[in-house]
Amino acid sequence: MGKARIATGVLLVTLVTAAMGYTIASAVLTYQDLGFGAEIDFAYIAQNYMAILDRRPEDAQLIHLIIGSFAAAGLMLSLALSGSALTRFGQTHWQSAREMKANGFFGAPGTGFILGKLGSPRSRAKYICSKVFPHALIVAPTGRGKTTGFVIPNLLTWQGSAVTLDVKGECFEATARHRAAQGDKVYRFAPTDWEGKRTHRYNPLLRIYQLKDPARQQMELQLLATLFLQSDNDRVQGLLKGGIDLFVAAGLLAFQRKRPTLGEIYRIAASGGNKQKEYFARGHEVDNRAAKLIFTRLASTNNDTLTSYVSLLMTSGLDQWQNPAIDDATAVSDFDFRTIRKKPFSVYLVVQPLMVKPLAPLIRLFFSDLLSAMQEKDPGPDEPWPVMIMLDEFNRLGKMPIVVESIETLRTYRGHLAVVTQTIPALDEIYGENTRRALQGNAGVKLYLTPSDEKTVEELSKAVGKTTKTVVTRSQSIGKNPFEGRSQSTRTEESSLLPEDEARRLPLDEIVMVIDAQMPVRAKRIQYFDDRLFKAIHAAQTGELPFPEPGGGGAQGTLPLSVQAMPMTPPASGGHGPETDAVVESARQVPGSQTLGQIDVAPKKTVPVVQAVIAQEQRQMELDFGDQVADAETVGVDDEAQMRSAVGGLDDMEAMLRKGDGEKRVAR
Repeated sequence: MGKARIATGVLLVTLVTAAMGYTIASAVLTYQDLGFGAEIDFAYIAQNYMAILDRRPEDAQLIHLIIGSFAAAGLMLSLALSGSALTRFGQTHWQSAREMKANGFFGAPGTGFILGKLGSPRSRAKYICSKVFPHALIVAPTGRGKTTGFVIPNLLTWQGSAVTLDVKGECFEATARHRAAQGDKVYRFAPTDWEGKRTHRYNPLLRIYQLKDPARQQMELQLLATLFLQSDNDRVQGLLKGGIDLFVAAGLLAFQRKRPTLGEIYRIAASGGNKQKEYFARGHEVDNRAAKLIFTRLASTNNDTLTSYVSLLMTSGLDQWQNPAIDDATAVSDFDFRTIRKKPFSVYLVVQPLMVKPLAPLIRLFFSDLLSAMQEKDPGPDEPWPVMIMLDEFNRLGKMPIVVESIETLRTYRGHLAVVTQTIPALDEIYGENTRRALQGNAGVKLYLTPSDEKTVEELSKAVGKTTKTVVTRSQSIGKNPFEGRSQSTRTEESSLLPEDEARRLPLDEIVMVIDAQMPVRAKRIQYFDDRLFKAIHAAQTGELPFPEPGGGGAQGTLPLSVQAMPMTPPASGGHGPETDAVVESARQVPGSQTLGQIDVAPKKTVPVVQAVIAQEQRQMELDFGDQVADAETVGVDDEAQMRSAVGGLDDMEAMLRKGDGEKRVAR
């Protein structure tokens, strides 16, 4: 309670008691003059006060004494009663319906995130809709109903485009027909739909490929590569830079071949044979100077280090593109995120629960491409539609810095982001406490559904805030009679509005909302299958689910996969043998590539580099096969056989060089 309100209360109590004193004084004066049977004239003192002061000073003193005594008693009483208010601590309370209305939480469904309801699902109570805050963080352990109580209700009512990470495909089945009936074009991106193969296609590289500036393409590929190369192992941090360089160079080469796909990058990076020879040949094939420099540097790098680069790329998620289904699903794009605000469409990224971790790199690319496309430029007058982004299982996707950065500015681009995680510690493990707090702060609304782990319980209790409670202590001395030895004391102390014990036992049908700069809200969770509004919307859906045609799109590019994955051999100096001529001709046949003859086969430029590669490989043979492996593991029999095969290839290459140069000898 504020000091002004306390002072006002003290003044009012004093005035009331003074008025009571005036009444008593009027009665005393009337009885004194007219006797006990006379009617009391309450206006007599006020009308004749000056005459009483002049002619009856003793009566005036009596009037002053009575009124003053009552006023003093009222003042002391009010000060005593207000003493506890002056020692209040926290003042947090649950928002009332009137406060929520004033704060804009009773908007029409579809204009913001629907968070909960003021009554049970079957009641006609008001829905809580966040119009003021565009983003929300939902903390909900498994089985708390975040899909049925948050994701599906919002998909059934949202007015605009929607992009959803749909684990198990439940959201697509429950809402896709309704969104299609509302005019949305519905896309189901399900690269691991092994049985039905009913998936639309999405190529995360297409936006970068269509950029005109090669330097910007390189930068975008570097940013994209960081989404792949994530490792908590400090032992491999030094290999990250090399892995990123390899990814970028392979991406630029894939662009030159007019096959801008992650599958093509996989084939370039993981093609068999000796890595040094392979990357030397790629360096001659690619036209981009930056990529050429990277491949040339990689060609002179220790072969085991190169193997570590490739291994890191594969274990970070790129090896998923050896699967032809995933390769085909990401070969082309059936939708373009750059047009998502012009005409509403809905995209469901359908992933089975066990595939969330393996496909986490693709999921990170998917949503990062969406956020990047939305923030390329401010929305124009022809882009009126807001975009709802449902990012479920956020704690299982790895680090996504673009989400933390975009949540600060996404509102400007008509984006509404909902991040769903199971626990607070899961976010701390990936992002750290400071970054997690920044994510919470920018979310605006934090929605909690019955937390389970101790840290989340503690975090919720603290976030709700403190209040002041009155504690009454009673004591009685033993052996005293009932009227003696008793005492009672009253004090105020600070207390959590939602203690940890209560937060831990929060009913499963209740939610707690922590809102920036506002009092918290405690309400009921929505259950769309029991709710009057959402049950009717869901039941009104008719027809077949808008599945895409089975089989996906056709092959990307003009060359078969066997040719795309074929290792390339460095060009020889002088005369060209059949093998070299075939490689150069294959490079020339790549659509859009330039003629490489004068650059690729210049004897004076290629021979010293090839000689260095051969010398490096022979020195490598003198080392123990296990000493140079990046993770300090022993090289197996297969690795030794691969190395011997590579050395045999080097001998063949040396013979070819001798044949082309006549008497010129290769230094060993």
